[in-house]
Amino acid sequence: MKNKKKIIVLILLVIAFIISGLTAVYLYKNRYAEKITPSKEIAADNAAAFYQKDDLWKNDSLGNSEYHMGDSGCLTTCIASLLLMQNISVDEIPDITPGTLNDFFSNNNVYDSEGNLQWDAAGSALNVTFVKKETSEISQTELESLIERNVYPIVCVKMPSSGNYHFVLLVGSDENNFLCMDPLNKEKNIVSMDKFSDTIYSVRYCE
Repeated sequence: MKNKKKIIVLILLVIAFIISGLTAVYLYKNRYAEKITPSKEIAADNAAAFYQKDDLWKNDSLGNSEYHMGDSGCLTTCIASLLLMQNISVDEIPDITPGTLNDFFSNNNVYDSEGNLQWDAAGSALNVTFVKKETSEISQTELESLIERNVYPIVCVKMPSSGNYHFVLLVGSDENNFLCMDPLNKEKNIVSMDKFSDTIYSVRYCE
C-alpha cells in the first residue's frame, strides 16, 4: 500500500512539473502579447489590399533564399500597401505591388539567407525610416493617432489555427475592433482584428 501511495505521489509531482513547464513556455511565448481595442471609429477608405499568394508573385523567391512570397511574403506585402497608402514613391518602382517591391528588395540585398527582411536595409533601400515599438511602448491611443495621420502600423499577430507569427497592416477601426489589411485574405477586403483575438506582439511604422 505504501509503495502504491508513493507511486501516486510521484505521478502527481510529474504532472505538476509538466503543467508548470507548459505554463512557463506559454507565458514566455506570449510575454509581448497586448490586447488592442479602439476608442472610436476610423474609416479605412484609403486601404490598399493585396494577397501574398497572388499568382502574379506567389512563386517569387525572397532574395536568394528558399522561401517565396506565397509562403513568407506577408511583411513585404504589408510594406507595399503602406507605401501606396502613405504616398511614398520609389523611383526604381513606378508601379508598386508586392511583386515589384519583392524584386526591388531582392536586388538590394534586403533579405538575409533565410528570407528574413532586414529592417535597416529595407529603410535604406527605400530611403525611409522604420520605427520599431514593443507593445509595452505604444498605447492604443497612439495607434489610433498614427492611423488618423495616415501612418499605418504593421503589427505582428499569431495565426489562429497554427499559432505561427504573421504580419498585418492596421488601416482603421470600427466601434469594436481595429481593422487590418491581411495579406492572407484571398478576398482582399479589410478584416477585423478579432480574427487574431485583437492581440499584437510588435509594431513597426514608417514616418
